[in-house]
Amino acid sequence: MKKIAFIFAITLISISCDPKKWVATHATSWYAKNNTDQILIITTSPFIDTDAVVDPGDSVLVHSFNPFQYLGEPTFDTFYDAWNGKPEQEWCISICSKDGQLLKIWKYIDRNAEGRQFFNESFWRLYTKKYSHSDQLNFSWVFNILPEDIALL
Repeated sequence: MKKIAFIFAITLISISCDPKKWVATHATSWYAKNNTDQILIITTSPFIDTDAVVDPGDSVLVHSFNPFQYLGEPTFDTFYDAWNGKPEQEWCISICSKDGQLLKIWKYIDRNAEGRQFFNESFWRLYTKKYSHSDQLNFSWVFNILPEDIALL
């Protein structure tokens, strides 16, 4: 009898859910691009397990996420969800020279301060792309690290 009840429950669950709802996603990515003339080391714990070494002109993936399409188009604020569970004063990104000298630290709590802020969406460029073979949209936000951003503290 238990076996029949179990099979019935599995069948009922299989028919009642909409698998497309749980499979169809959008792709979202946030990149930091090195627009300086020096090699940079970027630390964005907890996203990059090890420090990312970024050559001039290259970029590094800071965070990515694939939200369900049924939730609508993703927004930049999804980036902040990555730190969920950590105190806001710990949300930061550090930029160091290749010899380890700290050049810049951007903190989430300073996102509305004067000057360019990594955690302020207005300093990011958004690129979107639709794939012809699916409903998936690709959202890529890019933050350019400029020479004036890394002037000595």
